[in-house]
Amino acid sequence: MQVVAFYQGWYGERIIKHVREQAPEWQIWNVKIRKGLPKILDEETEVLVGKILEGLPSEVAGADLALFLLEEASATLLIPELARKLDVRGLICPVDDYRVLPRGLELQLSEELEEMGLPFSFPRPFCSLSSGPGPIHAFSRRFGRPTVTIELEGGRVKRVKVIRGAPCGSTYYMARRLVGARAEEAPSLAGLYVQIYPCLASHVEDPLLGEDMIHLSAMLARAAVEKAIRDAQRGA
Repeated sequence: MQVVAFYQGWYGERIIKHVREQAPEWQIWNVKIRKGLPKILDEETEVLVGKILEGLPSEVAGADLALFLLEEASATLLIPELARKLDVRGLICPVDDYRVLPRGLELQLSEELEEMGLPFSFPRPFCSLSSGPGPIHAFSRRFGRPTVTIELEGGRVKRVKVIRGAPCGSTYYMARRLVGARAEEAPSLAGLYVQIYPCLASHVEDPLLGEDMIHLSAMLARAAVEKAIRDAQRGA
């Protein structure tokens, strides 16, 4: 799979690094978008897009997936034009902070992308992604809502295997830390480990969901471990 990933800072870099490590067979180009863009772009959009794409190899055009790991609302305004210029087959823009992509702006972008006939996903948070059309589905088979299997021994976690992990890498971090934990404590520990792992998920409440994103990430990790523990106990 060919992926072009747009990022603005350290968090995005870490996600790209983790995806590369877990999917070494994918071809991934990373493109940095500067911070401090004007809040209203309009006539500047085409110029900015040209500068952002400057120097990219020609084979980036027609990539399977565009991944937008953005930290400012103004940068999200560039999504439709960047996708159009590159003629990508699908895009994912995670919403790990409501301030970066409030609901009204998400609806505006969704309308533009639908008119383009481009498959897209705005998962809230990124680690809630579980499926999608075309290349989004291919990405979500490897990265998104955590899925793990657990092997128990003597009532403790002996081994954790990650089937699908959060794009930021928190699921693998959690899996390593859970080894040796008591089975009954593992789910709550899973949520704790995810919350202390640095990612884009914010501590600001999302008014759409009534929770902050980092808490939702912890709940998804906890649910994955609870299911894996039940499966392991049934199979014992």
